[in-house]
Amino acid sequence: MAKATGIAQFSQGKSEVFKVSPDLLVLEDGWNTRDDNPELLEHIDQLAQSIKEIGVRKPLEVKLIDGKLIVRDGHCRTRAIRRAIEVYKAEIKAVPVISVDRYASEEDLILNQVISNSGKPLTSIEEAKVYKKLLDHGWQQVDIAKKVGKTNGRISQILNLLTMPTQVQNAVASGAVSASLAQQVVNGAATPAQASQAVVEAVQQAQSEGRKVKPADVGKKSIIAEIKQAFENSDIDCSWEIVEKGIVSIDMPIEDWNLIRKLLEL
Repeated sequence: MAKATGIAQFSQGKSEVFKVSPDLLVLEDGWNTRDDNPELLEHIDQLAQSIKEIGVRKPLEVKLIDGKLIVRDGHCRTRAIRRAIEVYKAEIKAVPVISVDRYASEEDLILNQVISNSGKPLTSIEEAKVYKKLLDHGWQQVDIAKKVGKTNGRISQILNLLTMPTQVQNAVASGAVSASLAQQVVNGAATPAQASQAVVEAVQQAQSEGRKVKPADVGKKSIIAEIKQAFENSDIDCSWEIVEKGIVSIDMPIEDWNLIRKLLEL
């Protein structure tokens, strides 16, 4: 047997890179936690153009299941390879793959979606979905925190994103609203419906101006909503006799009055 040379002489393990047809790569439904949105599709398109020019540089990680090569790391690259072939007419006969650690559990591979240093970083919502999958597999939240190097409290904050109304989650997933701002809106709203409405209106306004949502967008709407609610809770006397004196009498609950003063910083 020939003696190893070069870097191979220092290796303490064996990791073979295989070349396989891209037609053999299988993306399992529900495995990847990424949300399809314009930003992700743009990322895949850019990858596709790069792959057409320089090929696939980083091997995909696959697992052999029932004779099929199931992609476990490299979903965006796989979609980009297909796009490069179908849209940009790239001639790709084979792509590099490596087999995932045969001793790795499905939970380990799920966790790898967060701790892997390659590819486009997950959004907060996507990260929360990974943690939810691990919880569904029986992991304890404290163990997840240790594995990913975050505090238990931070994991709770991220998981709480999945309790937000669907419309709010979609706004966060699309990148229109930051996760922290969305959570503030939800926490400050009286009902989930109010939170959804505030976020949707803020997103529409921001998109019409070609920008992302700012705290002031939802802050102003929250103030308007609170003031409107306060007046709805009040008895307002604007009869002809009192208006003639140039005044309007408002009988408002003290808690509503104090809230308005706080919101307007009076």
